[in-house]
Amino acid sequence: MSALIEFDSVCKYYQMGDTTVKAADHISMQINKGEFVAIVGQSGSGKSTCMNIIGCLDVPTSGTYRLNGRDVGGMDKDELAEIRNEMLGFIFQQYNLLPKLDVLENVEVPLVYAGLSAGERHERAAHALERVGLGKKLHNKPSQLSGGQQQRVSIARALAGDPAVILADEPTGALDSHTSREVLGMLQKLHREGNTVVLITHDNSIAVQAERIIRLEDGHIVYDGDAHAPEAVVQPGVRAAGGEGCACPPPCSARPSARR
Repeated sequence: MSALIEFDSVCKYYQMGDTTVKAADHISMQINKGEFVAIVGQSGSGKSTCMNIIGCLDVPTSGTYRLNGRDVGGMDKDELAEIRNEMLGFIFQQYNLLPKLDVLENVEVPLVYAGLSAGERHERAAHALERVGLGKKLHNKPSQLSGGQQQRVSIARALAGDPAVILADEPTGALDSHTSREVLGMLQKLHREGNTVVLITHDNSIAVQAERIIRLEDGHIVYDGDAHAPEAVVQPGVRAAGGEGCACPPPCSARPSARR
């Protein structure tokens, strides 16, 4: 089975004066359909760079990124926008809801850009809101909802286009601990229903709610494996004897071939 998301020796370099910043340095990984994967790392680890590339918001400096078998690296801005709308559903830390639109209209926004008819937009948006438990809040304005409910609206907006990948960037960052657990439970539920979920976070306690963790440090993968293994939550900077940032025998993408 071909991977839904595939990085093959992906690099992303930025020039800052005379210094070359290696935000992603020969990263290789695969994420298959139906997985729930957390990409975790501290500031500067490369996780946001990976999110931008996965989300077709940026392209690699070198290496290959394939989304559902399609090479994204050579696409122009219009092609990137098209594949984002077709393949990806985004959930952000800030809910990015439009205050003058009601809940249903907010969920319909990406469907307008997709060119769907008004009837189909309404049907898809209402169904997505039912899935996240907000079927009775269709005509509420965002200001009438709690923070957790607003984040569920953003999850419904991500679902409405039936994306191949749900990409969640620090989705609990603006929420209290109780509401964070509710939102993570929602993502787990969506995964159990067959959705592919990629969660970007700096927080170990959030990352372990996924099934698999890909840990980044200084633009490299230092762990890729079971989210519930003890070594999955080793803090960045902790070095194992003889290892390069991984406190365990390196699985899959943490092997030297993925960290050149």
